[in-house]
Formats: sequence, structure tokens, C-alpha cells
Amino acid sequence: MRNIVLTISGVLLLLGLTGCVSPDQYQTLENRVNALEIENTRLKRLQAQFQNQAQDLSSTMETLEKKVQATEQMSRENIADINQELQQVHKKYGQLQGLMEETAYQMGGTDLNFQAGPAEILERMDRAVSRNHSRITRLETYMGFEPTVPGTGEDPGVPDDAAPESGDAAQTAPPVPVTDRFAYEQAKQTFDAGDMEDARIQFENFINTFPDSSYAGNARFWIADSYYVEKWYEKAILEYQKVLEQYPDSNKIPAARLKQGYAFAELGEKANARLILKELISRYPDTREAEFAEKKLKTLQ
Repeated sequence: MRNIVLTISGVLLLLGLTGCVSPDQYQTLENRVNALEIENTRLKRLQAQFQNQAQDLSSTMETLEKKVQATEQMSRENIADINQELQQVHKKYGQLQGLMEETAYQMGGTDLNFQAGPAEILERMDRAVSRNHSRITRLETYMGFEPTVPGTGEDPGVPDDAAPESGDAAQTAPPVPVTDRFAYEQAKQTFDAGDMEDARIQFENFINTFPDSSYAGNARFWIADSYYVEKWYEKAILEYQKVLEQYPDSNKIPAARLKQGYAFAELGEKANARLILKELISRYPDTREAEFAEKKLKTLQ
């Protein structure tokens, strides 16, 4: 993964020197590379933790095996209990080994064709990061990490007259076509309820179903915000970037730049955070987001 990031950095530098990309495009690609490199560091840290726990489990197994060998005079009941405990430890050790092998494969098994363009390379890496998310979630659950607490947002709820009917009338009435507004509000309600994963699924379905809707930019923004709420800042940065690139006329553009700057700051990438926040202030000086950006900049000195 490190070689991939270094190679892409070299590609970006070469493209910048030859003038093939504009400064904005170069900054966009650089932001994505930074986010992916930080994700790689996180994976390595998790792998190190798994290796430490594997060593602890191995030591526990050795201790139990010695205990079994030293208890020839113990009752059959006690020996059976120890054997059962030993089997559980063996099973847990095997599960951990399997998860570690999956993580190692994901860290070193991504094969990129560097003859492709920078946009295609980054898209492949983005998909690889997304595949890692489910595995990281499983590993964190297995390790017993404390789950993150989701936040809330603001948007109008579903109209009362949109509630499903009950009884015979509901069974015989023809289905009412789902509008883009109704589908968007349903997904936003899920987001406000704190179910980030389900909200992401609903917003993605909304974008696929209504790609030209005026709410599409907002939907992509809330997908990015769901990752920010869950403190997965690397993925949030990439999703905010999609808002900036795919929906340049969205009213969420200033907010996407602001939250992208916040995400870089949370990751300790102060230089990138300052650059993005200053660009926000320059492009949208009269917005509330610009005011927040100025306040944040004072904390990044």
C-alpha cells in the first residue's frame, strides 16, 4: 500500500510538472492520496494490535497445556473443564489468525495498473478502501473497541399524509409513486435517527434512482457526513470531494469544503486543513461556513 501511495505521488508530481492538470485538480488528487495514506497507517496499526493479541493468546494456550499435563491426579470433571477452556482458546486463536490474514491480504494485495490515468487509479483505490471498511468493522468488533456515538442533523421530516394506510383500503389501493423529495426525506430521517449505515444505503439508492434530482448533492453530502460522525475521517474526505466534483452548483459546496477541512484537522493534517479552509474563505467570504473556517484557522496555528 505504501508503494502504491508513493507511486501515485510520483504520478501527481509528474502531471503537475508537465502541466496536464490544473492546480485545483492537483489539489483534489493530493487530498485523496493523503486520505488513503492515513487509512493505510490505520490498517498497519490494527495489524500490530492483532499480532500482540495473538502472542498473548499463544502464551495463554501454552500455560493451559502445561496445566493439563500437570493435573494427572485431578478429577475427571476438572480435567474436562480445562480441556473445554483450552478448546475455546484454540478456536479464538484460529479466528484471530484468519482475520489477520484477511487484513494482510487487503494491505498488500491491491494490484493497480499504473498505465491507467490518475483518476482511474484513485477510483480503484477508493473502492479498495471501501472494501476494507467492512473488515475493519469486524476486527474492531472482535477486539472489543468502544463503538462510536452517532450524531444528529437537520432537515424536514416526512409529511404526515405520507404515512402508509392500514386495513382493506391499503391492500386494494394502487401503489403511490415515490417522489424524489419523499425518498430523500425518508433517508434523512434515518440519518437523524442515528442509523448511519442504513442512511448511507438509502442515500446511495436515492442517488441511483434520482441522479438528476435537486436533492442529489445533499444526499452525497449526508453520506460524507455519516462517515464524519463515525470518525472515519479518511472516507469522509473522499466523499466530501465527490460533492465538490460532481455537484459544483450544490448549496452544500461551502459546507463540504468546511467539513473536509475539519476532517483533515482531526487527522492531524494541519497543512491540508489550513489550505482548504483558506480556499473556502476566498471563494465564499460572505457565508457562515467562512466564519467557522476563520475560527478553526485560529486553532491550527
